[in-house]
Amino acid sequence: MPRPRHPRTSWTAAPLVVPVTAVLVLTGCGGPADTGGDDAPVTYDVPEVPVQVTAPPGWERVTRDGAFVLRAPSGTGPEEFRANVVVTGEQSASTLEEAGAATAAAVSAIPGWAPGVDGQGPTTLGELPAFRVAGTYETGGAVVAQEILAVRTGDGPDAWVVDLTASYAEADADGAAQARAVLESVRLAPTG
Repeated sequence: MPRPRHPRTSWTAAPLVVPVTAVLVLTGCGGPADTGGDDAPVTYDVPEVPVQVTAPPGWERVTRDGAFVLRAPSGTGPEEFRANVVVTGEQSASTLEEAGAATAAAVSAIPGWAPGVDGQGPTTLGELPAFRVAGTYETGGAVVAQEILAVRTGDGPDAWVVDLTASYAEADADGAAQARAVLESVRLAPTG
């Protein structure tokens, strides 16, 4: 079920779009699926965002509202919630702390959002500096855990802030592990 969005034109709206997009994707509103085969991981260049991600075997690649999405082949829980990872990005001069604060403010507007016990703050994703925001909310009878990582692709004014949002049913240990593996697979791609 989609969450209400307030019209915003600034980059700070992107963190709220990510959770909304993830919910829409899980309800089957995505574009054409590309599984890339069922028995081997597939690495994708994210269109228009300078990163690559690797999907676990059987995961589908879809697009929703311009966001790049990878999702599990099946779901768990009462609403068959499918683990997924949404990747969005934009050229931005924002620091990771600013991007993380904007994300934290956006997700706090999700009805029932409860921050995770690990909280939020600076972290790393591989060797990349990152900012993490995590928590849970309920949708359609499923408790959904969400981990959002913001990473910068560089230090200059042409650098990107990329948001990676992993969502999975809280009771879905396999989906959680696979979604985290997608996050850990992120690599910077050549720009231009």
